Amino acid sequence: MTYGQLEGLINKWNLDLEDQEKYFLHQATQVNAWDRTLIENGEKITTLHGEVEKVKLDQQRLEQELDFILSQQKELEDLLTPLEEFVKDQSGSAYLQHADEEHGKTYKLAENIDAQLKRMAQDLKDIIEHLNTFGNPADPTDPLRQICKILNAHMDSLQWINQNSGGSLFVCEYILTKINLKLS
Repeated sequence: MTYGQLEGLINKWNLDLEDQEKYFLHQATQVNAWDRTLIENGEKITTLHGEVEKVKLDQQRLEQELDFILSQQKELEDLLTPLEEFVKDQSGSAYLQHADEEHGKTYKLAENIDAQLKRMAQDLKDIIEHLNTFGNPADPTDPLRQICKILNAHMDSLQWINQNSGGSLFVCEYILTKINLKLS
């Protein structure tokens, strides 16, 4: 082998070595990146494992508390059942007595309102008759004439309310049937 061939071989080996070195450095960089990723993920897995263990402990504690609450609820239901039956037996007569009292109060209130409406109707009727007995004064500034206009306007308003409410306002209907007079 000649010196030129040896030098060519060495140059070739140097080039191969440089290529292998570049490839090795590239592979080492990738391995380092993967290693960092593995370490970070390992830390994340360790953290997650710790959190999962905490959640498991919390779940066990909650299950124990839930069991305790369920047992208390069962005891409470057992205590309330006889009481509910006792109250049910007792409240039947008390409820009927209370309902009778309420019906009586409502009936007395209705009678009272009816009496007041009759008095109001009679008062209005008396006023209208009294005003009509004075006649129709010729002077438009006469206070009596102005009162007649106001009462006529009120009467018209009551009739309008009665008509537009579909006759559902029994008070207006009652007053209008009792008075049934028109001021002149």
